[in-house]
Amino acid sequence: MAELLVSIDDVTMIPRLRRVIRSLYGVNKVSVPRRRGVRSVTYRHQLARLNELAKLEKDWDEDGASPIESQVVANIRQILDLSPDAVLSSWVLFPDINGTLLIKIKSKQASISIGSSEFSYAYTKDGESRRASHKPFSANAVIRLINEINA
Repeated sequence: MAELLVSIDDVTMIPRLRRVIRSLYGVNKVSVPRRRGVRSVTYRHQLARLNELAKLEKDWDEDGASPIESQVVANIRQILDLSPDAVLSSWVLFPDINGTLLIKIKSKQASISIGSSEFSYAYTKDGESRRASHKPFSANAVIRLINEINA
């Protein structure tokens, strides 16, 4: 077996290159290792939004809202770092007045509240409402939940 290493500057070409390479006779596997420090546009967009929300000060809504807790920011960052682009592109971050962050799933009736040590969610799927409160925080559990909502 031989390996071929391809170096490209434009990471947006990767999906197309994968399809072309897979179509070649004799190619068994195409893998793209994610290098540390190389992040997608979607990741950078979500990270910029997180950093923007992390700067909110007390009374950011002019009605007594709390600033976003640093542990909440760390929890969202952990979710970002572990999430594939398909997961990242399906949601938008919003601040909540109690110092937590809310993940709203685009085009779905779904939201996930991320706190410093817990998360809660509510969504409707196939006409059935599903919700839970005060679940112990785990980035992997939140990612699985987003995947379930999007499925």
